Amino acid sequence: MEHQWRNADWNSIRVFLAVARLLSFRKAAEELGISVNTARRTISRLEDQLGYPLLFRESEGARLTDEGRRVVLAAREVENSVSDMWRVAALAEREASGPIRLAITEGLGSFWLTPRIVDYINDTGGQNRIELQCAMRSVDVLRMEADISVQLEKPNRPELKVKRLGYLHLKPFASTSYLEKFGRPKSVADMVNHRVVEQQTDQLRGYELDKIFGAQIADRMVRMKTNFSSAHYWAIAKGAGIGLMPSYARSIGGNVEHIDLGFDFRVEIWLATHPEVAKSTRHRGFIDFLTESFDERKFPWFGPDSLSPEEIEAQFSRQDLKSYFEGFTARS
Repeated sequence: MEHQWRNADWNSIRVFLAVARLLSFRKAAEELGISVNTARRTISRLEDQLGYPLLFRESEGARLTDEGRRVVLAAREVENSVSDMWRVAALAEREASGPIRLAITEGLGSFWLTPRIVDYINDTGGQNRIELQCAMRSVDVLRMEADISVQLEKPNRPELKVKRLGYLHLKPFASTSYLEKFGRPKSVADMVNHRVVEQQTDQLRGYELDKIFGAQIADRMVRMKTNFSSAHYWAIAKGAGIGLMPSYARSIGGNVEHIDLGFDFRVEIWLATHPEVAKSTRHRGFIDFLTESFDERKFPWFGPDSLSPEEIEAQFSRQDLKSYFEGFTARS
């Protein structure tokens, strides 16, 4: 009797992969929205089709057999093939007039790219619709959570087309009102007497002040913690404390001052697309637009070398940059 993969339906493979990953019929059933009995029957039917057990049923959950571990590898290939099939179908459906879906970190999306997307839409005659997802986590482009992702972590999936767009330099800033009230720190050591606004997300791990000052002092210093760039920006601008923001933060209108403590944090900006996306003419054009938006020749603060906010503001005397931020936010 032959037991071939063609006899197994995709739903059985999907249930098996969930149980294998979670090592629990109950957890897999909850994740998939089915009953535990349905999950058990599905796996039993798949085992009958293949002719060997895939899982040991135990009181604490489930455990893969030797055959089950080998089947997991093959099942993941099936999962990827099914995902690719739906991805190609979705792209084909959207090719003519569907939206271009971009996922990007909230700070870069709101404070940097949105004004440029408006120009892009106008320059292309309003023919393209952009769906902008400002995500605080890295999205899964392979699973079609977005067509294109701009993120601060290098994607590690070999199937993706990946390239580095540039670098984001984060420097200490505070509002004028805060500095008038609490003074300006001259060194990192002086920070022990100041309030800190910390941003922590899946892609930004926080300041790790405990490694510099110790856990007790670090806990006292952090007076406000945010996970959203716009909240982080406004907390600093309104005087909550000192926090790290992009080196071009003053240039987009915030009433903040750079505090030169002799350091900055540099993170890489990455673009990720699936190979199928690059086959779309509209998507290729938008990818070119994204690449140009972080081109260090035009926007040198995205280059590998750190520029001070004062050096960045001096760039606005150039004709191609001097009016870029006008009308974005009110400057003081």
